[in-house]
Amino acid sequence: MLKELFIKDYKNTQDTKVRNAYIMLAGIFGIITNLLLGILKIFIGMVSHSISIMADAVNNLSDCASIGLTIAGSKLAAKVPDSDHPYGHARYEYIFGFAIGELMLIMGILFAKESITKIIHPQELDVSLVTFLILGFAIVVKLLQSVLYGKYGKAINSGSLKANAEDARNDIVSTSGILVALIVMKFVNINIDGFVGLVVSIFVIISSIGTIKDQIEPIIGIKPTKERVQLITEKLLSYPVVLGIHDLVLHNYGVHNDYVTVHVEIDSTMDVLEAHDLIDNIENDFKGVYCTELTIHMDPIVIGNPKFDEIKARVAEALKSLDPELQFHDMRFVEGPTHTNVVFDCVVSPDQRYEGSEIAKYLSEHVQWETALNYVVEIDIAYC
Repeated sequence: MLKELFIKDYKNTQDTKVRNAYIMLAGIFGIITNLLLGILKIFIGMVSHSISIMADAVNNLSDCASIGLTIAGSKLAAKVPDSDHPYGHARYEYIFGFAIGELMLIMGILFAKESITKIIHPQELDVSLVTFLILGFAIVVKLLQSVLYGKYGKAINSGSLKANAEDARNDIVSTSGILVALIVMKFVNINIDGFVGLVVSIFVIISSIGTIKDQIEPIIGIKPTKERVQLITEKLLSYPVVLGIHDLVLHNYGVHNDYVTVHVEIDSTMDVLEAHDLIDNIENDFKGVYCTELTIHMDPIVIGNPKFDEIKARVAEALKSLDPELQFHDMRFVEGPTHTNVVFDCVVSPDQRYEGSEIAKYLSEHVQWETALNYVVEIDIAYC
């Protein structure tokens, strides 16, 4: 509802201005609601002498800082490329998402320290109906925050908003735990305020570590999602000129800022200038439709040669028997008077441990032909 009212062209989530509008709207909503909850909880925490409520209040105020970091990160991420940063500044979002996780971790540790103090030196609580009503109201507000941050984060693929959505879900759990504990203490007259605060603190610490991990991995460099690889692969193979692809490598410099290189197989009999023109068109299509900088290397392959096709089929069958995950490309044949060299690249995952000589020996033992075949195998690591 809010995005329809306040964000022009809200469906165009790949546009930088639209993404910033999403983050700004979520930020304003978060700052206002967290500030309100923080003030209310400080009031009832002081009145009731509850460390768990005071910790929850400080957590809400820290959420205001988190949202401020999210807005600042989006502003920096939207900066255009310059001479020192030719790939743009979009990774700032990951850095600020990491900072939010660090802030959550610090607050969790501080909560734990204060909670342990309350366990050792418990203080009598003074809980009223107003306390319960405010905590119930806080749970509803946090639920709205979680839904809004989650939907907006998914719509624009924002790591910072997703981190804030996770933080809001944590707050729902922590505030609900505090509410249940206060109800128990009210009617059973057992002071477990410090223990509840400690449990909430541990929960926040564990969640913050997960958030930090999720934000730092894209900075280090991670394997692209299967969905992203499938999208690129299917799009490339949809062009009639493309007979196959391999060596797909994707570098990400932030949301909607991908640089892709790939080897594309084409018919070796095709005119070079014609093929080059078609490849240029494919690269331009990707830039226009997917906002992706695509660089293609052309690999001409021989097709329609019965002998070579038969050898190729036998090699494929043998490799499948050795390991169903193995693939190959760039196969070529160099015929001589005594033997034929079969040269190709064998694709393995980073976790597989194969040597080219090992695969060549296996093929020599399992693929028979009318003349001797000498295999020259290069190992090619699959990055996608």
